[in-house]
Amino acid sequence: MTGAIVDAGALFKVLYASMLAGVGVATAFSLAIYGTTRAAEERRVGRGGPAGAFAALAVVAILVSLGAAVYGVTLVVQK
Repeated sequence: MTGAIVDAGALFKVLYASMLAGVGVATAFSLAIYGTTRAAEERRVGRGGPAGAFAALAVVAILVSLGAAVYGVTLVVQK
């Protein structure tokens, strides 16, 4: 009886997508923090090249995090 009420396939899809999104956004934000701190350290030591690379990593990771947040809010508002 409960098999007809609960769609296990859809439930698994939601579980899988939410876990993947959670890990992905957390990883992106962690990379943003890592890139920011490493860029500051490299700049302090006087190495401009690596500092720029870490700053670029931080910017891309922040954009990915913000993009994921905007996409999530968009999905919630549309439903």
